[in-house]
Amino acid sequence: MSDQYTAAAGSSPSLTEKLSDLRAFLNSIKSVILTTHAPDGSLHARVMAIAEITPDWKFRFIYDRESYKDVEVENDKHVNIAVDGMTQNKGWVSIAGKAGRVEDHDIVEKLWNPATKAWFADKGDGVHDGTPSDPRVAIFQVKVDEIRHFHQQKTSLGTALDVVASAISGSTATPGEVRTITGEEIASAWSAGQLKEP
Repeated sequence: MSDQYTAAAGSSPSLTEKLSDLRAFLNSIKSVILTTHAPDGSLHARVMAIAEITPDWKFRFIYDRESYKDVEVENDKHVNIAVDGMTQNKGWVSIAGKAGRVEDHDIVEKLWNPATKAWFADKGDGVHDGTPSDPRVAIFQVKVDEIRHFHQQKTSLGTALDVVASAISGSTATPGEVRTITGEEIASAWSAGQLKEP
């Protein structure tokens, strides 16, 4: 699939380049918007912090399994992760995928940091204590179906000049390009040993 920005920009970066630029963008962002589907069809979004992006591009979040996200994902596994970096002139990302719960406390222990405890109150029962062994603590994992990354290629000034010039001339402003990466591309590259530890 092509879009007006990519068609105008005319570049064809490799999968390795697209994933490298995407990881650099995501590493510069502290939080994302995770959207899920409620049983009544409503879309619910909330801010989440990515705990890990695995080498094969699964997105992991530490979360409370007693939260409503569990109900929503049991209803519909399709989710979206969105990142807005436009205010910093960095572009944006939209990731469509399927979510599931991972109850592996070795992974929880690896990803846990002291600040995480703030999201899990100690109930005082000796079990729900806000530590990595708390049964409420689990990993929310998203497997990618498709990524769309608006890769910003011009500075803020360059973008402003491009927009003004394009508005006057009637052409399309091209401050960047929309890059599409599919889950199939990632799986194929992973199977071929082309994806490395970040």
